[in-house]
Amino acid sequence: MLTRDYFGSEIAVGMQLKHAATRALANRWTQGYMDHDPSWARLLTTAIAERRFQRLRDLFDADSRGEAIGFGPGADQMRSAFAAVREKAEALRANGKAQRGDVRVEHGLLKRTHLSIRFGKLNHCTMDENNPVGAKCLEDAIVPPGHRGPLIDRCQPARCSNSIIAPEHLPIWKAEHDSLSRLRDQPRLPPNRRAAIDEQIRDVELALRKADGA
Repeated sequence: MLTRDYFGSEIAVGMQLKHAATRALANRWTQGYMDHDPSWARLLTTAIAERRFQRLRDLFDADSRGEAIGFGPGADQMRSAFAAVREKAEALRANGKAQRGDVRVEHGLLKRTHLSIRFGKLNHCTMDENNPVGAKCLEDAIVPPGHRGPLIDRCQPARCSNSIIAPEHLPIWKAEHDSLSRLRDQPRLPPNRRAAIDEQIRDVELALRKADGA
């Protein structure tokens, strides 16, 4: 409905889909009978954790190879954490407590570090729910009782210090910029709609500038 009624709304749709996916994966009950199933809850929790670590490990390996893993303050924090893991692994090898050349040392340390990261189609979120400093989604927000972590539907990827704009996200942001720019050039656009589009374009350009300046 958003893409049908409002051009240049791909980012907004992505936010809603991210929110819907997060809600779906939070379900620990069986779909058929809505009866709590402890074994299913454990299976889902374990599967999500394993998949998240696999993606984190892929990021770590890419960073170790010198590849760009993302842009913005969140990416800087993640690179620093990865560097600390590699430094600790080298210390273990120097003391003879780990085998040289075995990348499993780094992967084991990485798993025990418990880095906070939530992967998304538009950005990755590194907010630590125990220390949510700089989380734009929580600013001036009414947080539901018992809620922990980010408020996905209030995410501001271009402005949050916990956000990582990864290389795979850039095509979406560039396509959004092109779409919004074409819409902005329409001669009969109402002034209030034009102002809203200008604000959207500024946010998209802010995200792209982080990548250009990297």
